[in-house]
Amino acid sequence: MIQNMNKVHKMTLTAILVAIIVLLAFTPLGYLSIGPIAATTIQMPVIIGAVLMGPTTGAVLGFFFGLSAIVKVLTMPGADAFATLALTYSPVHYILVCMGSRVAMGWLTGLLSRGLHQVPVLQGRRTVISYGITGFVGSLMNTVFYLGLLWLLCAEVISSFYGVDLSGVGSLVMATAVGAGLPEAIVSCVVVTAVCKALSHVVTRKFAV
Repeated sequence: MIQNMNKVHKMTLTAILVAIIVLLAFTPLGYLSIGPIAATTIQMPVIIGAVLMGPTTGAVLGFFFGLSAIVKVLTMPGADAFATLALTYSPVHYILVCMGSRVAMGWLTGLLSRGLHQVPVLQGRRTVISYGITGFVGSLMNTVFYLGLLWLLCAEVISSFYGVDLSGVGSLVMATAVGAGLPEAIVSCVVVTAVCKALSHVVTRKFAV
């Protein structure tokens, strides 16, 4: 009975996080303007799910994160001109970028959280530190994996869209990673810590599988 209730609670929380991912993806809430930088917040529900329910759930939520990005490009092509161009130029490569980076981020974030919770100095009241570390690193992984795969698979699209030489794509990608990735990671660190701390009282560690 208890095991069945845990499964239901886990499925319910996962469904709620998927709904939040969709909400963020298709509304301005998914992007936070920090000066000239537009930082995404959509990775946060994935990280929160990975922290509270483990790497498998993190990978599932990452899948929906990537899927929502693809659906948005298909249904709202004017919302992201670069993504539309990348999908048109090489559909397979862009799908691999969106899905691969987000699934990997969710899975590895869950593994990171599990590992940090086993570190003696981070147990007990200091668990909040592990939440912050996971929120920060998980967000950075999202940025690095996404931009890294774009660089690897869609360098010509980046070169064409931004009007830079193909040899300069690497510098552009790294500058974007620093300019957008760090603000995203800082915001993610704060939000993930606050949410996970609040939900940790009602979500049991039995979910983390």
